Amino acid sequence: MENVFKCCICGAPEQGFGNNPDGAMWLDEVTKQPVVGEFGPNDRCCDLCNTRFVIPGRIYQMQKAKTNK
Repeated sequence: MENVFKCCICGAPEQGFGNNPDGAMWLDEVTKQPVVGEFGPNDRCCDLCNTRFVIPGRIYQMQKAKTNK
């Protein structure tokens, strides 16, 4: 039986190993400012949330760090 987990971002039940959600970022609906998610060491996210929130969030944070040097 394959590993089953609940996505820590969208809450969808998923199968597999999931993805590390560290760096996930999205816009706050009220303030329209970027929000970085806070996750525990055992949290996993689905492939869709990894594509929509984690990868763009990590790229944004790398670009921001690069311009702050």
